[in-house]
Amino acid sequence: MPFFSGDLRKRPSISGKLTKAGALSPRYYARMLKTFSIRFAALAVGVVVMLSGCVTHQSVKTSLAPLPETVTSFGAVTADGWLYAFGGHKGERHEYSVEMVSGSFQRLKLSDGRAWEMLPSATPGQGQPLVTHDGFIYRVGGMAARNHADAKQDLFSMSLVQRFDPRTQRWENVTPLPAPRSSHDAVVIGNKLYVAGGWQVSGRTDKAIWLTNALVLDLAHPQAGWKEFPQPFQRRALALAALGTRVFCIGGMDSNNKPTLAVDIYDTATGEWTKGPNLPPGEHEGFSCSAIAQDGWIFANAFQGDLLRLSTNARSWEVVGRVEHPRMAHRLVTAGKTQLIALGGEDGEDKRPDLELLTPTATPVVAIKTQTATANVQ
Repeated sequence: MPFFSGDLRKRPSISGKLTKAGALSPRYYARMLKTFSIRFAALAVGVVVMLSGCVTHQSVKTSLAPLPETVTSFGAVTADGWLYAFGGHKGERHEYSVEMVSGSFQRLKLSDGRAWEMLPSATPGQGQPLVTHDGFIYRVGGMAARNHADAKQDLFSMSLVQRFDPRTQRWENVTPLPAPRSSHDAVVIGNKLYVAGGWQVSGRTDKAIWLTNALVLDLAHPQAGWKEFPQPFQRRALALAALGTRVFCIGGMDSNNKPTLAVDIYDTATGEWTKGPNLPPGEHEGFSCSAIAQDGWIFANAFQGDLLRLSTNARSWEVVGRVEHPRMAHRLVTAGKTQLIALGGEDGEDKRPDLELLTPTATPVVAIKTQTATANVQ
């Protein structure tokens, strides 16, 4: 899970998008018009459904207990009826120190939802995913700080991989990453753990190394070590989701520190990369978005707020809901077979501790066709 870059210290302005005469450029105006049209269409359909009395799949403020620690860039996953959350950034945006990186670990029983259970903490980290496999909870890589508050920034990515056994309530080390990595994401397909995206930070973020390789580890034989393979992009703050044999790498920020809507798809059966449909446009694009697979579908949510579902032919996105509080640097996780939870992150002003329960509509509110981005092959 990602953390923030310097070019997102404040909300984007339109400076630089004006013509010499002071008017909005035709290209920017067209993009704004497209975004407005999409949002208006979604709103119009939503109003029609509400007036017909048929709204049964709306995002609602739930009775699920808020996160015990308000964080961004944390890891979260559901397993065996529990929601697990680990680590994250506790401080103000761009303020990193030993004190502001969390090592807290907790879980919430979804059938009850009233109180979080505190679990054994682990090495503090942010910008790392959680995944589950064979009853274990894995945390992969991440970033932490050596400096204390008000001292010179000294950050470092980690190669640390650990797994937690809910039965024994203990953490144990797993084969480490071949190189430190943070601001990436991970998924599991079968017995294979896949990692893509991210960067390697040592000291300051402006000197980070953008990674060009993805990784896979056979969890049935971890002693065999990680295998590297090329990825056709350099991105961090992206989201991964797995469906069938395919890994979907969604959104993020590119090596030019520009948020991106790009979607890249890796087929683990063939070893081939293809391009998917861009995310719909919106503020901050696909930076710090989150995604998850559920019941044969890929769902994604970015700061623009819509709950998106990838079409069955993987050529377009469909709006199937909306979060009440748009957010980024959050997590989207499953809640049973038909619902999702958006939790944590920030809304552009403050961190959000709340959990929103989402029930995707069976029929899309609106279908959105976007272009397929040009591949950024390294």
